[in-house]
Amino acid sequence: VANINLFMYVPVENNGDIAIAPGVSKAGDYVDLRAEIDVLAVLSNCPEALNNAAGGAPTPIRVIVYTL
Repeated sequence: VANINLFMYVPVENNGDIAIAPGVSKAGDYVDLRAEIDVLAVLSNCPEALNNAAGGAPTPIRVIVYTL
């Protein structure tokens, strides 16, 4: 199962390690996705356990699904 993380900032450091850093996205940022085939999408706005984004608490999200 593929996973995509759109708004959590996980930079790769010079030594190859990954870091969990404060996010660079802000309220109102968005992404448009288009599916060319049927998909099952599962969404979560829960923060990663090691990331103190949003004070460690989930924040509201808005999802709009269009059918063409």
